[in-house]
Amino acid sequence: MPEVKQYLNRVSLISNDTFDQINSILIEKKYSKGTFFAKTGRIENKFGIVLHGVLRAYISKDDGTQYTKTFFTPIFFKTPISFIGAFSSLVTCTVNRVFIEALTEVKILEGKYEDLLHLIKENREVAEWNRKLTEMFFIGKEQREFEYFTLQAEGRYKLFRERYPELETLINQYYIAQFIGVTPTQLSRIRKKMFATQ
Repeated sequence: MPEVKQYLNRVSLISNDTFDQINSILIEKKYSKGTFFAKTGRIENKFGIVLHGVLRAYISKDDGTQYTKTFFTPIFFKTPISFIGAFSSLVTCTVNRVFIEALTEVKILEGKYEDLLHLIKENREVAEWNRKLTEMFFIGKEQREFEYFTLQAEGRYKLFRERYPELETLINQYYIAQFIGVTPTQLSRIRKKMFATQ
C-alpha cells in the first residue's frame, strides 16, 4: 500500500524491502463505532496504523469523569496521529490504564507488538523509525502540555481546529471539549464567539 509507505516515510525513510517486512506482520481489521481497540485492566499486546476512521485514548476516573488525551487519526489527515497502541502497557508489559475507543467506523492495519520488537532488533531501518517516532511522541506530548497550561481555552480550540480540521464534522463536540479541557457549554460559547466574528 503506497499510502502506508508514504506515511511511514514521514517519520523516517524506509526501503521497499523493509516496508515488505513491516507489512508482513500486519493484518487489516475493522472496528465498529463504540468498540475498543484497548481497554483498562488487561495487558495489551497489539499496535496498529489507522487507515480510516477516528479513535480516542481516554482516562476514566472512579466518578465516571473522562479525559480525552489523544485522537488517533488516519494516515491521510493533515496531522496524522496514526500509529496506535496502549504504549505504556506495551512497553512495560503492565496492566493498561487507558481506553482506546472507536468514535467512527475504523479500519486499522494491526500487528503483534512482539513481532514489531523483533523487527526493531533485526532491522536497522525499523529501529531508526521507532526511535524517531518515539521522539516525535515525546515532543508532541511536551508541546501539548505547554499549550494546555499557557493558552486560554479559545487559543487551545483555535490550535485544535488548525491541526485537525477534519475532526469537527466526524466526532461529537463533547470529546473535543474534553480534549481541550473545557466543558461542552464553554466550548459552545467559544464557538459562537469565534464564528460570530468570521
